[in-house]
Amino acid sequence: MADTPNIPLVVDLDGTLIRTDMMWESLSRLLRHNPLAIFQILFWWTCGRAMLKQKLAARVQVDPATLPYHEKFLAWLHAEKNSGRKIILATASDLKMAQPIATHVGLFDEVLASDGKINLRSENKLRALTEKFGARSFDYAGNSSADFAVWRGAREAVVVNASARVLREAANCTKVGATFCENYSAMEVARNFCTELFWRSGYLVAVIAGLLLAAAFPKFSIAGFAWVAPASLLFAARGKSGSEAFRVGYVGGLTFWLASLYWLLLMPAVGFPILGWFALSAYVALYFGTWVWFISTFSFQLSPWIGRVRWTLTGAAAWVALEFLRGWLFSGFPWSFLGASQYKLIPLIQIAATTGVYGVSFLVVWLSLALYSAAEMIFLNPTRRHVWQAEIVLPLVTVLLLFVAGIFKIDFDFRSAADISERPALRVTLIQPSIPQTLIWSPGEDEKRFAELLMRSQRAITNGTDLLVWPESAVPMFDGVYDVISQFAQSNHVAIIFNGDDAEFHADATNFFNAAFFVNKDGHLADVYHKQNLVIFGEYVPLARWLPFLKYLTPIQGGWTPGDKPVVFAGENFTAAPLICFEDVFPKTARAAAKDDPDFLVNLSNDGWFGDSAEQWQHLANAVFRAVENGLPLVRCSNNGVTGWIDTHGRIREILRDRSGSEYAAGALTVEIPLRATTEKIAPTFYQQHGDWFAWSCVFITLVALALNRRKPRAEKIIESN
Repeated sequence: MADTPNIPLVVDLDGTLIRTDMMWESLSRLLRHNPLAIFQILFWWTCGRAMLKQKLAARVQVDPATLPYHEKFLAWLHAEKNSGRKIILATASDLKMAQPIATHVGLFDEVLASDGKINLRSENKLRALTEKFGARSFDYAGNSSADFAVWRGAREAVVVNASARVLREAANCTKVGATFCENYSAMEVARNFCTELFWRSGYLVAVIAGLLLAAAFPKFSIAGFAWVAPASLLFAARGKSGSEAFRVGYVGGLTFWLASLYWLLLMPAVGFPILGWFALSAYVALYFGTWVWFISTFSFQLSPWIGRVRWTLTGAAAWVALEFLRGWLFSGFPWSFLGASQYKLIPLIQIAATTGVYGVSFLVVWLSLALYSAAEMIFLNPTRRHVWQAEIVLPLVTVLLLFVAGIFKIDFDFRSAADISERPALRVTLIQPSIPQTLIWSPGEDEKRFAELLMRSQRAITNGTDLLVWPESAVPMFDGVYDVISQFAQSNHVAIIFNGDDAEFHADATNFFNAAFFVNKDGHLADVYHKQNLVIFGEYVPLARWLPFLKYLTPIQGGWTPGDKPVVFAGENFTAAPLICFEDVFPKTARAAAKDDPDFLVNLSNDGWFGDSAEQWQHLANAVFRAVENGLPLVRCSNNGVTGWIDTHGRIREILRDRSGSEYAAGALTVEIPLRATTEKIAPTFYQQHGDWFAWSCVFITLVALALNRRKPRAEKIIESN
C-alpha cells in the first residue's frame, strides 16, 4: 500500500500498463487493412506525432480486451485503488485510444492524453502534471527513457517493464518505489508490431511468395519457384475473408513487381523513375489481389475429389483470364506473364504454338494449386499416407505428357524439314552500339555517334552480309542522314533495317511516328512500318488533352501517333516483319505481323534506358514465346542487349557477347537465318490461325464460375467453411 494515499499515482499506458505501444499497434492494424496507407501515415508524421496519433485513433479501433496487460503491475494498481488512492492514466497516446482502455480496466479516476496538437510525452507530460498536482506532488509509473523528464518532477518513480539501465537512471531522477521489471523484453513492441502486420495478416508469406516469383524470372531464372509461388500466395490468404485475401494477394503482387521491375529506377531521369516504378507496380499488383480474392471465395476441403479438381482448374483459368486482361487494358502491359518464366524449358513451351503463352501459365498455376490441395489433404487426413497423390496426378501427368510431346514435336520438325545444310540461309549482321541514353539525348553528339555506327557496320559486313540491322534509337535525326544511309546500302550492296522518326503532314495536324525503315540493296527506301503499341508515359501521355499536367510526370516532351497496321519488308530473297521496342511482348501484335507469312520477325529495341540490368533478359524471355506461337524465327537487335536470334521452337540460338562475356557491350553479330525453299510451304501454327482462343476460353470459364459462386446460397457457404 502507498505510504501517502493522498498522493495521486499517475500511470503511463504504452509499455507500462500494457506491454505494447498503442501507436505501433494502430499502425500495424491500419497497414494490415490497407498497405497503401503508408503514404498517408508518412504525411501525418510530418505534421507531428500528435496529429499522427489522432488520425490513427480516428481510423483504427483496438479491442482493449485483446491487449497484453502487465498483469502483476495491474494487480498492484488494484491494491492501490482499494486503499483509496487516486489513480490517473497519463499517456502520449491519443485520448480516443486511451479512453476505451481506461474504461475496460476500470481503475482510473481521470485520463490525460494527446489531443492532436500536443503530444503528451516527456516534458509536455511533466508540464501538464505539475500544473495539475504541483511539483513533486505525484508518483509516476513509467518504463522508458522518455519518462526520465517526468520522474525528475515526481515524488516517487514506479518502474515497470524496463531495462536495468532505465531502472538505474530512474534512481538518479527521484526516489524509486515499487518496481515490476521481471520478464522485460526490449523487442516486445517490435515483435507485437511485426506479428500483427506480417504474420497474422499473412503479409510475410505473401512477401516471400512475391520474392520467389521474382526469382523465377531473369536474371535469376529459377523457373521452379514459379510452380510454388501461386500456392504460397494462397497459403498466405488461408482462412482470410474476401477483402483480407485481396490485400494478401496485393501485397504479394506488389512485392513481385517492385522486385522484378527494379530496373525502372535506372532510367536517367529525375523523379519520374521512382514514381513510374511504384505506380506501375501498384497497378499491376491489383491483378494478383483479384486472383487471390477470387480463388479464396471457393471452398474445396470437404468437396469430393472432382470438386477439388474443378477448383484447381478454375483457379488456373482465372489466372490466365487476368493475365489476358492485363495485356489488353489501358493499352496493355503483357510483361512477365507467368508462363514466360519457363522460357528455358523448351519441350514444355511448345504448347504455346497452340495456346499461346497462356497455356504455359495455365499449367504452372494448375500444378501449383494441386500442390496446395495436396498439402491441405495431408493436413486434414494425417493418417492417410497417400492422400496427396490423387490431388496432383492429373496436372503432373499432363505436364509430363506435354513435355514428352514437345520433345517429339521438335524432333519431328527437324527430321521432316529439308536438310538444314542444303536449305537457303540469310546472312544477317546485327549491330549493338551500346549508346548510353544520356548520349542519345545529346544533339551535339549525334554526328559523332552516327559516324561510329557506320564505321562499326562497315567492319562487320565484310563477310558478305545480305541484311544489316540497326537497333531502335541508333540513328540520330539530322539533315542528310537518310541520304548517307542510302549511299551506304548502295555502295555495300546490303539491305538495311533501321529505326527513326517519321511524320505525316495534314492540314490540321502533324503525326509523328516511331518507325522502322527498310532500305534495299540499291539504296532505295522500300517500305516503312509505324510502331503500333506505344509505351505509356514513354511515347505518349494518356488524356494529355484533358489533363495537361500529366506531361510533367514523364521525361518525354511530345507524343507519337500509333501505327494502324503491320508491314512486311520484302527483300530480294527474304521477307521480314518488323516489331519495335516492346512490341515483341504483345502476342496479338506479333501474330498480326506474322499473318502474311514472312520468313522471320525482326525486333528493333532500345533497352539502354535501363542500364545493364535484368530488363534485357526479361524482354528476351517474353520474346521467346512470339517465335513459338507463330512458328517463325525472331531476330532481335537491341542497343545494349540482348541481341541475337531465336528459332521457331523458342531456342535462343546465338547471343552477342564481348570477349569478357558481357551481353551489354558494343559489338556486331552475324547470324545465318534458315529460309524456306522457294517451293516449301510451312503450315501456320494453330495459334497463328486461331489466336487467343485459349485465353478467351479461360475468361469464359472464370466468368461462369464467378456467376455460379455468387448464386450459391449463403448457408451452403457457411457449412462448407466450417
